[in-house]
Amino acid sequence: MDVNKKSVLSNGLRVVTEEVPHFHSAAVGIWLNVGSRDETGAENGLTHFLEHMAFKGTPRRTVLDIAREIDQLGGMCNAFTSKEQTCFHGRVLAEHLPRLVDLLGDLVLESQLATGDLERERQVILEEIYAQDDSPEEQVQVHFARNFWGDNAFGWPILGNAEHIARVSREDLLAYRRIAYRPSDMIVAAAGRVRHQEVVDLVAASFEGFVNGAPGRKRQAVTTHPGVYALSRDLEQVNLVLGGPGIAAGDPRRYAATMLQLVMGGNMSSRLFQVIREQLGLAYAIHSFLQFFSDAGVVGISAGVSPQNLSAIMAAIRRELKQLREEKVSEAELTAAKENLRGSVILSSEDVDHLMGRLAKNELNFGRYIPQADIIAGMLKVTADEVLEVARDLLRPEAWGVALLGPVDEGANYSLV
Repeated sequence: MDVNKKSVLSNGLRVVTEEVPHFHSAAVGIWLNVGSRDETGAENGLTHFLEHMAFKGTPRRTVLDIAREIDQLGGMCNAFTSKEQTCFHGRVLAEHLPRLVDLLGDLVLESQLATGDLERERQVILEEIYAQDDSPEEQVQVHFARNFWGDNAFGWPILGNAEHIARVSREDLLAYRRIAYRPSDMIVAAAGRVRHQEVVDLVAASFEGFVNGAPGRKRQAVTTHPGVYALSRDLEQVNLVLGGPGIAAGDPRRYAATMLQLVMGGNMSSRLFQVIREQLGLAYAIHSFLQFFSDAGVVGISAGVSPQNLSAIMAAIRRELKQLREEKVSEAELTAAKENLRGSVILSSEDVDHLMGRLAKNELNFGRYIPQADIIAGMLKVTADEVLEVARDLLRPEAWGVALLGPVDEGANYSLV
């Protein structure tokens, strides 16, 4: 029996499902292929603002009705905004699937954006921005993105800036929603104890009448701006984010890049963690990360360090990146990374939310479902030569940016070169 199915409604909206009959739960996500990178300067922060406003009332449900219904379902319902997507999602007992789909459809399509609700939620978003500003670990990520990607939508903060959010009007939100929310750019993904045709029928009842003939926007090509971005702040630690161009989500080298990231700093046995924390004692935490986007990516490292250890940790990072560019990883390291990732993939298949998200991302990035067995096979086929080749491409110091936030000398040289 084919447990993964796909249908397309008459308005272009796609429905993808994965049936797991032994689960008691079902997860549903309404994925819009629109994020902060799709905004103009005057619209920065509006994608995230709309996500918040979806929960503030519709003609059929008040704010309190929405909260009560979510609680009565006994599961969860939430939303998030990223650079490239907005997602409204929930997880419930399978018997409550019709109510969840109806609720999500109402939130996405019928939010009233009432002026009074807008003013209250504006304050909530401003508090979210202030909280981010008060978190050095988050602020340095924003600082890195703004400088590395440059002054364009890809580099702007997802939340927007406080000055602009303070001026957003109901008309701004309505105009942006008319442009951004299009059925041909929407995917409904459902996983768990679901039946495909039932999900299609439920989605059609809420979404088939939704039309938007506005042409989609072409995304601006990504540019990168390597260098050092030091921002002096009165803090106990220097917060670091270092990173360079990665690869796109559909790039066939994604498996080799994932292996490289794991060996570099992806877990407690990785090189950066063992050298910088365990051998040198320079930082409490250090890790590497890998982000995939539709046409770009980033590979990077983040850490927090005392000012007196800043030079030492930068020197250690330079040495580890150089070694990864020049020498093949050992078979033992590669085997350990493969086993770690194989276990992660298999264990995540027992999480209904993860299954739902993977369905949607496969459809967004590949236009089709990628079986778990194919993912594992792709990982297991990676060779040390392939990891070395991708390391030479991704770990070039001249292409990396270095963001520092804390007690730093803004005129000093903290470059990786």
